[in-house]
Amino acid sequence: MHKMQLGSWRFESGNACHATLELTRPSGLTIGFTWKTSLMDADRDRYLCEILPDALRLAMHEVDGLADITKMCRGLESEGLLESRVNEDGDTEWRATEKGIAKFTPQTRGTNSFWSRIRNIGALNWLISLRPGS
Repeated sequence: MHKMQLGSWRFESGNACHATLELTRPSGLTIGFTWKTSLMDADRDRYLCEILPDALRLAMHEVDGLADITKMCRGLESEGLLESRVNEDGDTEWRATEKGIAKFTPQTRGTNSFWSRIRNIGALNWLISLRPGS
């Protein structure tokens, strides 16, 4: 399960709204909204006209990002550099293979096309922490 904050909005009424995306594969996704106080009429109108569409766009951006990371990891898996497993929550976990660890050392990070591809999808920090056997 992936859970991430999508955004926060403040209202002229003093109210505030926070949207969270929860992705549970393969059963679905949920966008949840929490409010500081009860909604006033103007809050409801702004929610429908602005907040809900913003949250849906932000959720699509996050899902597209996860898809890009997964495609990249699948490609690296086909090269024998990563391996995947499904954990008890149904999420895919990735770890570097021995071949991947040997090829992608800290010394080769700046010169390697692997790191360039990972940087392009914004997953560098996530993949650097991969260790064989974890």
